[in-house]
Amino acid sequence: MSNWIPITIDDLNDAKVSALVDAARSAALAEGQTDPAPRVIARVVSRIRAEIKGCATNKLDSDPTTIPEDLSDLAARMIVRRLQGRLNISLSDDEKTEQKDDLRYLERIAACSVPIAAPDNVQVVEEVQSLSGTPKIYRKRRFFTRRQGEGI
Repeated sequence: MSNWIPITIDDLNDAKVSALVDAARSAALAEGQTDPAPRVIARVVSRIRAEIKGCATNKLDSDPTTIPEDLSDLAARMIVRRLQGRLNISLSDDEKTEQKDDLRYLERIAACSVPIAAPDNVQVVEEVQSLSGTPKIYRKRRFFTRRQGEGI
């Protein structure tokens, strides 16, 4: 079993009532608009990966669609909350508390306080070389020389 997994619609259905997820995916679509769930999933996964990368010791998986498996429930809750907003459904007090807890947990990951699962395929980051050139030092021209100062 993989340590890092992609988030799917099934994960969202497991997190909340599937009727709510289906409604959020199909309601209030503009003419020609496609299902917003894949875009919301991508944004949330990107946010979680950014928080993971906030800790210098953490490594990311080479697949940009994956997150650690133990964060899949957190990701599903974040995605469903965003989709719920499309239906103008207010968050309950429990959901607001859960949201704050989820954000605090991500902050702890970024602060290196919570370890994360090792990625299956570590993302290789190439070293970046500086583009600045060698500094040039110019000798200042003297306006007042010894010869000019003789006899003073």
